[in-house]
Amino acid sequence: MSYKYVVGIDGGGTRCRALLQDIDGNTLGEGAAGPANIMTNPEQAMGSVIDATLDAIDSASLPITCEEVLLAAGLAGANIPQAKQSFLALDNPFADTVVISDLHAACLGAHDNQSGALIICGTGSAATHYDKGVFTDKGGYGLQVGDDASGAWLGLSAIKHVLLSYDGVEPVSELKNRICEHLNLASPQQLVTLVANYNAADFGDIAPVVIQAYRDQCAAATFLIRKGANYLNQLGEALINQASTLPLCLVGGLADVYTPLLSPSISSNLTAPLKSAEYGAISFAKRVKSE
Repeated sequence: MSYKYVVGIDGGGTRCRALLQDIDGNTLGEGAAGPANIMTNPEQAMGSVIDATLDAIDSASLPITCEEVLLAAGLAGANIPQAKQSFLALDNPFADTVVISDLHAACLGAHDNQSGALIICGTGSAATHYDKGVFTDKGGYGLQVGDDASGAWLGLSAIKHVLLSYDGVEPVSELKNRICEHLNLASPQQLVTLVANYNAADFGDIAPVVIQAYRDQCAAATFLIRKGANYLNQLGEALINQASTLPLCLVGGLADVYTPLLSPSISSNLTAPLKSAEYGAISFAKRVKSE
């Protein structure tokens, strides 16, 4: 064995979290860093993974180096083979590296390596079910062509609403006013210029404004949240149709927002996650390395 420690990473479009363990599974430290979506920016993701690992090592207060650590990384974008290959081709300081998608890591953690289904809704959104050692995925295609209900989708949808409000196509709302204040906007041209180079994480940063407006009963924000919930209900129904006997978890930064809006058929199947995505990534990597 070329490593003495394992770090499990849960890397999403906004941040990544690290869990450092020894080879016996004892937790030594935890850390966090920035975005880790290898589809949009593999170099940034690697930097965030290393920073989160160093943060976890620092919290352990032990003389550990990355060269002694097996990297078990569950990363957004790892469901796309080319993105995974690009990430693995980067130089890194770890003893060895195993990469799976953040969706798969979350599912393995949530069900403690047993069969189960999971919807994740954070900066992005996706679903999977794991049965007899096989994952079957739905969604996770990125903001340009999917990720409905996600934080990035909420932010992008809110920007579209602001532009339609400027044009008089949709009525001016509290959501429009709050986003203009949040982004210090004075014109639609200024908004278009501002978001021209936005990525999913940037749009995701706007989601808290939408959520707060929803909680304050803004009709425009409520429309967007309910539209997102409708998609998650459809996604959940698709999972149940294929894996009706499996427990279902809803996880991610927006889980608490959407859970009260789920249909009875979805809600009745929900269970609380047993363990974290970091744990799921670690268990997967250990199994791969023992084969």
